[in-house]
Amino acid sequence: MVGAGPAGLVAALDLARRRVDVRLIEQSASPSTGSRAKGIQPRTLEVFEALGVVEEVSRSGGPFPRWRTYRAGRPAREKSIYDMLGIGQPVAGPAVPYPETWMIPQWRTEEILRDALRHLGVRVEYGSALVALTDEGTEVTATIRRDGEQERLRSSYVVAADGAASTVRRILGVAFDGVTRDDERYLTADVRATGLDRSCWHNWSRPDDAAARVSVCPLPETDTFQFVAPLPPGQETPALVLATVQRLFDERSGGAPVTFDEVCWITVHRANERLADRYRVGRVFLVGDAAHAVPAAGGQGLNTAVQDSYNLGWKLAAVLAGAPEDLLDSYEEERRPLAARLMRGLGTADDRGEVPDIFQLRNNYRGRRLSAETRRDPGGVQAGDRAPDAPLSLPDGSRPRLFEFLRGADVTVLAFGDEAAEGGHAVAGRHGSSAVLRILDVRTESPATVDAVQEIYDVASGQEVLFLVRPDGHVGLAAEDHFAERLAEHLPRLTAGGLART
Repeated sequence: MVGAGPAGLVAALDLARRRVDVRLIEQSASPSTGSRAKGIQPRTLEVFEALGVVEEVSRSGGPFPRWRTYRAGRPAREKSIYDMLGIGQPVAGPAVPYPETWMIPQWRTEEILRDALRHLGVRVEYGSALVALTDEGTEVTATIRRDGEQERLRSSYVVAADGAASTVRRILGVAFDGVTRDDERYLTADVRATGLDRSCWHNWSRPDDAAARVSVCPLPETDTFQFVAPLPPGQETPALVLATVQRLFDERSGGAPVTFDEVCWITVHRANERLADRYRVGRVFLVGDAAHAVPAAGGQGLNTAVQDSYNLGWKLAAVLAGAPEDLLDSYEEERRPLAARLMRGLGTADDRGEVPDIFQLRNNYRGRRLSAETRRDPGGVQAGDRAPDAPLSLPDGSRPRLFEFLRGADVTVLAFGDEAAEGGHAVAGRHGSSAVLRILDVRTESPATVDAVQEIYDVASGQEVLFLVRPDGHVGLAAEDHFAERLAEHLPRLTAGGLART
């Protein structure tokens, strides 16, 4: 793994928990300290649950505060972040365990992921820069420079999570087409302030100049704020110091009585919209910002990066265990179109008529090679979709959520009806024990639970349906007949040989 931001950390964590040996190198001398991308979307929180870190993320963050605008130095309007984005307030329900976008500074998200990795025996190797990379066909040789010395490292695969200026992407010669908007620059800082309450996200602008605006957002579970101010096009970048923060605020807030006491971290970034021409070159894969630089609006960059790595991790583990090599081709096929859609903007449809979902719950892989939808009249949940959560009541008396039941399995069969369940058990009984297949016969549960799960999965009472859920929580197969045959045909695409039934 090259790069220890969220994408690299998630890739390493997912592989390590699947008992794959990994090394994670980072050219920076120490962890990053900025708040940067602070919004964690609901689907990413589900990924964090599967990785075992969602509780710590929840404790370390909070919901987005209300958005308050000022005019002539006085509060003028206040509304939720969802109303500000024009998407409406999210509604909690059994299918969506984490309905809200969660705010947490990126430095804290990374710290939590590093701690989880450490518990699995993996530590980030800081101060280690990749300087050369050669794909030998059956393995990759990487040359790493650390403390003035070089090490040659041989590995089965390389995952490049080294950001928009990716060294790996440059070595591979992969095009990174798009635009860098030099006229859209933002000064962003983490600051401590006096005279500013933490109840809302504060936003000032001048009536005579819409570009002369500034926003100051409290960062939960800290004593700091994130300060953001666009910089005028054509002007030199100002000194990245406390005095600049105070000056920009005073000029744009109309003299609001706020004093900035300390800058903890500060940077200037340019709006970037770029997409790698390829996500895979032989045994090397691009994830996160190395593969795409998406528009900042809607907080999609970090979340898309995390889900790139979560899509790739189980596939690498499966192939290393003996699954077909072409399973890895599905990574680019599934993930690149979602990033390309974001390039068009959150409100713009792609060639399939789909618009990006800010919460990333509707992102799907319908029509892709690993998504077998064999029903004549598919319901609401289709092959390629995220498998929704649901309440369960198991024969042993426990009442877990479906997401808890899925945890630890390689693949899971959700069987609605006796024939569907018999098909699942028949296939599991034919195989060995290299992967874990978990089978849930939904209709053996309590009537109330059966009704709830059927409603969530849009399955009629008495209808026979089988869903196969992949390791990343997406539906790989949806069938209404020939259950054993369809399952036996699809499973070898996802797993290495045999299955251990649990």
